[in-house]
Amino acid sequence: MPSPRGTASVAASCLLLALAGTAVGADEQPWGHLHVNGFATLAATYADTDGQADFRSAQFQSAGSGRSRHWDFANDSNLALQLTWDTPYEPLRVVTQAIAANDTHDDFKPRIDWLYLGWQPAPDLSIRFGRFPFPSGMYSETRWVNSSRLEVRAPQSIYAPLPVSSLDGADLNHYLQSGPWLLRSRLSYGQTSTVIASRFGDTEVDLRSVISAAFDLNRDNWRLYLGGFISDTRVTSPQSKGLHDALHEQAQSNPSLNALADDYTPDYSRVWQIDAGIEYLNAPWTVRVEGLYRNSQTKLVLDLANWNATLGYTEGRLTPFVAIGQMRLHEPWRQQALPSGPPGAIAAVAAYNASLVTSNETILSVGLRWDLDHGLALKAQLDRHQLDDEQSRGVFTNNTPEFVGRQAAIHVFTLALDYQF
Repeated sequence: MPSPRGTASVAASCLLLALAGTAVGADEQPWGHLHVNGFATLAATYADTDGQADFRSAQFQSAGSGRSRHWDFANDSNLALQLTWDTPYEPLRVVTQAIAANDTHDDFKPRIDWLYLGWQPAPDLSIRFGRFPFPSGMYSETRWVNSSRLEVRAPQSIYAPLPVSSLDGADLNHYLQSGPWLLRSRLSYGQTSTVIASRFGDTEVDLRSVISAAFDLNRDNWRLYLGGFISDTRVTSPQSKGLHDALHEQAQSNPSLNALADDYTPDYSRVWQIDAGIEYLNAPWTVRVEGLYRNSQTKLVLDLANWNATLGYTEGRLTPFVAIGQMRLHEPWRQQALPSGPPGAIAAVAAYNASLVTSNETILSVGLRWDLDHGLALKAQLDRHQLDDEQSRGVFTNNTPEFVGRQAAIHVFTLALDYQF
């Protein structure tokens, strides 16, 4: 039966947007200046999965169009308010951003995405303490601002594999101007956590000791980006821990199973990722290419080599665009031969084989953006998802067993109205 939450989210978005509209502006007082900005998206999405799976925009979402409901109004919709307080002590400012969006439990509710103290000791140097955007990808600072790009959502091959959007800690930003060139260098340290809907159900993800560096080079219409992070990462769920414990127990009599147990360790392990991109914005053309390479010591975090390319052409207020992206494991996951016995070992290895579900797929998108007045933009986008191996379920979730490795393409249509104020 279709879930009512997708429809309920429309009412919630409209109510919050009406409340937000009364707060737009800047309030000048002796205690400083308060600036209020925000953005919102109201979207409707339909996926033709034949009732076998749900399409989702982000890895932490657990339901969507396809199986849980025919049309989804929640996953691509959001509403955010950003408050910036420029304190009387000029080098200091406080920034907070609250966003209402669909979560792991299919509830449309608000959360604090940013909350930091900014200090600018020099014109070319700034430091942030608190919760700030997670430093990964060209859209790390505007991931949820759908009006900032052509597509309905941030490219899934790049941003869907990263379920977190903020980091708790500190970061240092340095700006270097040399003629027409502007280089922003960013160094960050912190930790973060979230809950995602993985192939093992609700799963806790903890990243600690995150160290990140990013370099953003701009000149005229060109932008070059190079970044990366390394962290100690723990991914746990009752199901994955149960599989680890079963394999570890059977390894006492069959030591070869220790390696399989380590693939699902409930302990922290090292993960690192490098991402890069290039963007060219010169009317009427928009060109962007992004890629990432991730290395993980376990199968709870996927080893990935993903990329995305987008091309758009603006004529007046209309911008048709096309995009293509791929999600790939470094190496294919291989089924393990079942041991000759005992029954516990056979069952444990069979469960291990069943858990080898990947996200390998190719996504081809065509769409149209129509820029309206008063900060509004209307978008229509059609995505073609092709699962690329017999173990893949792509970006989809809540799937039936027969959906994994599906050969027929899945089409996803989204109509969205973006607003920025």
